[in-house]
Amino acid sequence: MNTLDSFYVVPKQTFFYFGFTLPKKLTKHFVDFYDLKEGQLNKDIWITINKKKYPAKVRLVRIDNSGSFESRSDNKWKEREVIQVVYPKEYDTLKALRKLFIYSYASTIDGSKPKLKEVLEFIHIEDDQFRIKVIAKQETDFDDMFKFMEDKNLFKFWKEKDKKKSKNDRIILDHAKKWLPADKAKDYKSRNNVIYLLHHSKDDHLYVGKANNFGDRVQEGHGRVGLKKDWDKFMWFEINPEYNVFLEELEHFLIRAFASTLDNELNIEPVITSKIKLVNRQLKKNKI
Repeated sequence: MNTLDSFYVVPKQTFFYFGFTLPKKLTKHFVDFYDLKEGQLNKDIWITINKKKYPAKVRLVRIDNSGSFESRSDNKWKEREVIQVVYPKEYDTLKALRKLFIYSYASTIDGSKPKLKEVLEFIHIEDDQFRIKVIAKQETDFDDMFKFMEDKNLFKFWKEKDKKKSKNDRIILDHAKKWLPADKAKDYKSRNNVIYLLHHSKDDHLYVGKANNFGDRVQEGHGRVGLKKDWDKFMWFEINPEYNVFLEELEHFLIRAFASTLDNELNIEPVITSKIKLVNRQLKKNKI
């Protein structure tokens, strides 16, 4: 079987946000194997982490260090080509790598170098398939806590604490820009602290819900109380971890707000007539 040589990686800060660079001796092998060239500098790949596949890219990068500016170190490689494995916008890939090497992630989040090093072997299986084998892993009494913090995006919140106050004070960190088809729900399964809307277009039904973890709560083909399982559209809103305590309050605010304008099953008289019906059946007392 024609496979590429494996190599070892020590996870550093950029590993958990962007990717990593391959050893120089492997550059030509990867270039030839994937026929990387001008107009075709990237190759989509899959990385198996704990028996699950995650997307990434192999890319050819041309680095030009021939210029000069303050703080540039002398470098004999004025211009060179390197191969990188990158995944900066692959949310699930980043989450999986951070949790796999949680000690290194927590230790390097502020740019520090960990006192103890973790090591992985990056192994080519075939074609566009790779896997990560753990070679050296540090286990601490705080690993479960660190993984919990990563699940809740608390590391990101802590890292941005010194940035502009306006960014850190946002209640909604991220959200869907439009209604998404149900089969895209799996793409957001790792989102946390989420308020979501589910829409059944055929029945004109709307459902409002909350989820500590979106993937645990919302899945294509699974309904909610009052909503058939073949709902077809959804929206999501990820709440700032600092305001997670208000997640239930936000859910009930939205249920009441929609019930005040749409036909509903909560015995709340709407102010307008609409074909769309809110199908939530529960609104806890004394919440709003």
